Amino acid sequence: MSDLVITSRPVLMDVLRAVEPYVVFKKAHVREALRLLPQIEPRMTADGFLQVAKQADGFSALNHSKSKRITAADVEQHLRGTGLLAPVTTSS
Repeated sequence: MSDLVITSRPVLMDVLRAVEPYVVFKKAHVREALRLLPQIEPRMTADGFLQVAKQADGFSALNHSKSKRITAADVEQHLRGTGLLAPVTTSS
C-alpha cells in the first residue's frame, strides 16, 4: 500500500471535489476537509490559526490518526510562548 501526499491546497481542493461524488465510506472526511481547507489563509492571526488547529484536531479524530503529532494544545503553547497569543488570566 502507498500514500499520496498533496501539499498544494488548491490541488487538494480540486482532487477532493473530483472524488466527492464517488466517495462512500469517507464522505464525512471529504466534506470536512472541503470545509476546513478554505479557512487556512497565508497570513492568519494567531487566534484564527489556533481555531483552525482545534478544528483539525476534530478532523483527525474522524480518522483515528496515529501519525498526527502536533495538536491544537501544542500550537497554543507555542503561540503563547512566542507572545503571539495573550496569556490566559483567571483573575479580574
